[in-house]
Amino acid sequence: MSRRILPLLIALCLPGAAAGADTPLPSPLTLEDALALADPAHPRLALARAELDTARAEHRVAASRNDLALGLQLNPRWVEPNDLAPMQDHDDSRAILHGRKTLHDFGRSRHHLAAAESAVLSREREQDHVLADHRLRIMQGFFEVLLADLTYTRDNEAMAVAFVELNRLRERHGLGQISDINLMAQESQYQAARLQRLASWQQTRIARQRLAALLGRPDQVPGRLRTPALAGNDRELPDVEILWTLSRDHNPRRQALHMTVEAAMARVGAERAERRPTLSAEAQAAWWQREFGGDRNPLALGLVLDIPLYDGGRVGARTAREQAGLHEARARLQDFDLSLRQAVLETWLEIQRLKIQREQARVQADYRDLYLDRSRSLYEMEVATDLGDAMTRQSEAMLFTAGTEFQLALAWARLALLTGQATADPLAPGPFSPAAMQEDDS
Repeated sequence: MSRRILPLLIALCLPGAAAGADTPLPSPLTLEDALALADPAHPRLALARAELDTARAEHRVAASRNDLALGLQLNPRWVEPNDLAPMQDHDDSRAILHGRKTLHDFGRSRHHLAAAESAVLSREREQDHVLADHRLRIMQGFFEVLLADLTYTRDNEAMAVAFVELNRLRERHGLGQISDINLMAQESQYQAARLQRLASWQQTRIARQRLAALLGRPDQVPGRLRTPALAGNDRELPDVEILWTLSRDHNPRRQALHMTVEAAMARVGAERAERRPTLSAEAQAAWWQREFGGDRNPLALGLVLDIPLYDGGRVGARTAREQAGLHEARARLQDFDLSLRQAVLETWLEIQRLKIQREQARVQADYRDLYLDRSRSLYEMEVATDLGDAMTRQSEAMLFTAGTEFQLALAWARLALLTGQATADPLAPGPFSPAAMQEDDS
């Protein structure tokens, strides 16, 4: 199995994962914990393993096509012998042990075995992709919970600000200082903020339930989560041409599709070989209750050359069917190459954009911190101020900063999936460099 995918498998095979859904989730839950505690029994992972097991079973079938076949025939019989028979017994029971071994089938088994081997390799690469993609989904679900919490914090503060302003206007309305329409306008804003707060709170529950399902623990909704240190976000971005080459050579799904093409080619060869002869060896040992001199032989050995002469077009039809499958497999590979190249480019550009957005988020966060400090100072000096609005804007800046970091981490993770490189893990501080990748392939 590829060493590039090995870290993903290790993460899913740690003791926490082996313990299954009965293991309680840590609190606070870290991203490393979430990746390590992913349940191998999750339906997506179980389905990939089942498909691989099916391919391996087909390989065993192909490998045993020409194995020795033994059979025992027991045939109790009662007969009424004719008057000229030397033995007039009615018991004509017999036992026959027969064996057959194909010595040469002129390419049939070789092509079937090659097709089965390619199919196994294809399912192994597909399983690698499913494991890596599931890891990406867990990471995305983890970030969604953190963002939902930050969104709720912002909306909770916005509702609190709206409520304070509503109470202030109610007092002024009681003194006749403002009109009914102004009071109702603020009441409408407060109710909108209250509804938004409820929706945000509900989203925190939805996001947690989604993460629990990804972890294979739908009954264990995680509570507190710890924000991860995304060291990989600071790495240098390689040239897009390098990434295209890596994706073409190491993307696990592309490798799976390539192996599918190889398997289809082998199946075409296997069907064409059905027109060729088959050479087999046969042996038979038999026992009869009634003997007829030399007419019945207890032992027999022989060779059988089976030469197909006419099959009614069945071989041609099956060959055409397999050729159509080959054309389909090649088309799927070519289509995937186009989409893979586009996905690498878009992810590469997204990382570039998010790096600039990251700088914007940091400047905006610094500005909101200073603005909040000034508003707090004016409030303490009992000068009219927008302290509540400043707190809300600071929460929005925190949400924007966190969202940018999480988007950047997910973009690096997608790039790792597209190029088949674990070195692009956003949790790992190592560089994403061709030299490091070549070491992984050695």
